[in-house]
Amino acid sequence: MSAAFESLSALRSEVLDRLRDGEADWIGRLRDEAMTSFEEQGFPTRHLEDWKSTNLAPLEAISFERVGTPEQNPVVVTGDGVPELRFVDGRLDSANTQAENLPAGVRLASFAEVRRQAPELLEGRLAGLASPKRNAMVALQTAFLDDGAVLTIDAGVEVDTPIKLCFSTSGDATSPASAAFPRLLVVAGERSRGTISIECEATAPGLTAMVAEFYLAAGARFESVQIQDEYAGRVHFTSTHARLERGASFDSLVYSLSPGLIRSELEIELAEPGAETRMRGFYLGRGDGHVDHFTTVDHAAESCTSDEEYRGVLGDRANGVFRGRVIVRPDAQKTDAHQSNPNLLISEHAGVDSKPQLEIYADDVRASHGSTTGQLDPDALFFLRARGIDARAARLLLTRAFAHKIVDCIENERLRASTSTRVDLALATLDSDVPSGVGGSSG
Repeated sequence: MSAAFESLSALRSEVLDRLRDGEADWIGRLRDEAMTSFEEQGFPTRHLEDWKSTNLAPLEAISFERVGTPEQNPVVVTGDGVPELRFVDGRLDSANTQAENLPAGVRLASFAEVRRQAPELLEGRLAGLASPKRNAMVALQTAFLDDGAVLTIDAGVEVDTPIKLCFSTSGDATSPASAAFPRLLVVAGERSRGTISIECEATAPGLTAMVAEFYLAAGARFESVQIQDEYAGRVHFTSTHARLERGASFDSLVYSLSPGLIRSELEIELAEPGAETRMRGFYLGRGDGHVDHFTTVDHAAESCTSDEEYRGVLGDRANGVFRGRVIVRPDAQKTDAHQSNPNLLISEHAGVDSKPQLEIYADDVRASHGSTTGQLDPDALFFLRARGIDARAARLLLTRAFAHKIVDCIENERLRASTSTRVDLALATLDSDVPSGVGGSSG
């Protein structure tokens, strides 16, 4: 057994009584069944098709010393009026949480509170989309179900202000390895509208494993913006699942900025006619980082639309992976599905493995997919240099323009501005070592 497997199994035994305290029996059974499933599957290996390009050996080598934080001593931060739940090591930081002033018909609460006081909000939905039986990392996350957030929006309610969730860690690079397992459940009623911002920031080594499930009723519109920006010594795993009913719309925007090991999964089911999704992602590889995005959109009904674009910038010795799968079921006539994955290599030592996939079982379909990989355009670099811009600044300008095609897709203006700042700060840390004159297209 790996160090991670043994240490997490031991820690789970230690925290099990606390996890079960005051909760419904069925949640405890779900947790136990998930742990059994994880023990049977083990950590994913490269022998599995879905993991062939990502090696979890760095995770398996970690010996975890804690899950969650026994005692928190939070530093109070000044809020900006946005409804926000903050979590430290996967558990609610009540001193820095402000969930007041929400519109009528909107409920935002910690997952730990809901599973103890209102488990009926979870029943029939929790683990309904994210199955522990077919995903070992989801099984591990479910085996440690503890805290996170639950958001419900009643039918017809529109929430103009983005709701913010911030997940951070205690400690620093010298701290013992810790694990955090935040959970998110969002239920949007018919014709409702909302936006959620999810930020993962870590300063200590270990693992952040988050699972999110979105249920969108008929005509609901929802935007999810995820930012992953953690310490290089921390492994990040996210698995996001969404089910859309008739005419619902789901925008997913993911920004992976961590210089460490990232696996980000997104699975969307267009379950009823007229549903549509827009999937946007930007990933930045730097240092010795490895970032893996694995997406699936399932066209299960007719007249549905999916539009996906993930862009990668890989520098230093980093590696990127993109696996995009689009499934069009036999009854999903009049499907409109598009997928694109342009990548920009700004170092001769960086690499990317891209594989967009279409699986079409219907005949009345409009679909396209494509992937490109190149370097910065030397003519564009020459143009900027000829106007007095130094080489590093010129490369940064072109790289920023490439990345901001995804940043500018955020509908909420406030979130778009803050995300732009985060992306720009991350891009500024890149060192390009591509020889001058190496060609290609910046997409």
